[in-house]
Parts: sequence; structure tokens; C-alpha cells
Amino acid sequence: MRSLKSIVMVAFLSLAALFVMASCSTSKKTTTRKGDAVISVNAPDYKQIKKEINLKNSEFYYPELLRRFEAADTTLTAAQLFHFYFGTATRSDYNPYRMSDYGAIQKALTKETPGKEDWENAAKSIDEQLKSDPTNIRFHLFKHVVYSNLYGPEAEQTVGAYNQVIMLLSAVTSTGDGRSKETAYHVISVVDEYGILDVYGLTPKMQSLVEDKGQSYDVMELEDNKYGLESMYFNITMSMAAMNKMFGM
Repeated sequence: MRSLKSIVMVAFLSLAALFVMASCSTSKKTTTRKGDAVISVNAPDYKQIKKEINLKNSEFYYPELLRRFEAADTTLTAAQLFHFYFGTATRSDYNPYRMSDYGAIQKALTKETPGKEDWENAAKSIDEQLKSDPTNIRFHLFKHVVYSNLYGPEAEQTVGAYNQVIMLLSAVTSTGDGRSKETAYHVISVVDEYGILDVYGLTPKMQSLVEDKGQSYDVMELEDNKYGLESMYFNITMSMAAMNKMFGM
């Protein structure tokens, strides 16, 4: 999708300051050394997160976090965003394998000269998807592209969509650096893996599932890239647990 390239690079450049996030009280913080670098790893403690997002007097109460996120409230703290993203996976309607409708988006992003109606249809499709899947990183990327073409790059709606991408990515990138199983990015859906790759401008050439010590990982082998990355690791334990539950495994 040609129009996705612009948002990919803009988002990536803006993420540099967000990669090192404050640790959250409901994460299991460990450190791992890679060469001369010490990587901070914040693994979500889903049991504690579930407890806190259901307390009405908590700053992490999920309905309020959702309201503020949908309003693109940039005063949400790192801890609140962490609870919002990973808390989504503890809710009864969590479904990391729901079907996504790319039809209207694909038409607008690949058409030689898309018109206003194309962008409006794409926006409606994205908005509908995000009603039931509010933390879908890839669809928020699409939303930014579509809104930029529909309303203009400086419009309030476009800036809000951009901020939502940054906020979701800040939660994911607080969990590691994606370079190994030990420092894998924790994500709550496979679609978010592709959203992360889109942000970096990376192209996967092979995807493999690895099970290790009770954890599940997607290992994305990558095409040649300017970062010299051969693979990116995603911890998908929560998604796999949901799938096993769906199929009674």
C-alpha cells in the first residue's frame, strides 16, 4: 500500500523518545544484558492489571482509559497506556483473531487517484473496526493515513490519529526491544506485530511460532533492512491462550 510509507517513516522518527518508558507497578521488571547494553523488560502482569482496570476509583479504570484514548488524550501517562493496551486482553470481549475488513482501505490506498468518497468509505470502515478493536495498531496507522488525505495533515482528527498510534506503541515498546525471546515485544494480537513492522518499515519473509518455558513467541525473519535486523521477536502468549480457550485446547 503505497500511501502507508509516509506514516511509517514519520511515526518511526517520532518514536525515539518513547522507547525507554518508566516501569509500571503492575509489570514484572527484569533486566537482560546484550553486549554492552542493559535492556529493561516489563512483562505485563495480567492478573494484577485485570484487577486494577476494574476498580472504579482507580486511575486505571478501563472505561475511563478507553474514553480518554478515543479522545486522543495526550495526558495519559505511560502507566495508564500500559494498563489500557494490556488490560484490553483481560476483558470478556477480547478476541485477538477477529476478522478485519481491509476492502475499503485497500481501495483508497491503492487507487491511482482516490477521491473524497474513497477516503470517506475507508474512514467509515476503520472507525467501525476500531469500535470493537480499539487497540489495533495497524488500523490506527491506516486511520492516520486516511484522515490525512480526508481532512489534511494538520487537522485535529489527523493529529489525534497520529497521537493514538504513538500512545499504543509506547505501551508495546516499554516491554522490550524485540531483538530476542528475552526482550520480545509483548503484543495482544498478531495484527499488532504487523503494525510494529510497518512503523519500522520492515518486511517479514517468514513467520515461525516458538514455545519456550510456557511462553509463546512469533519470530519474524526479515528482509534486508537498514537496521541490519535479521529477526524481530513478539511474545504472543496471551493471544495463544485466547485461541486455545476458543478451541477448547
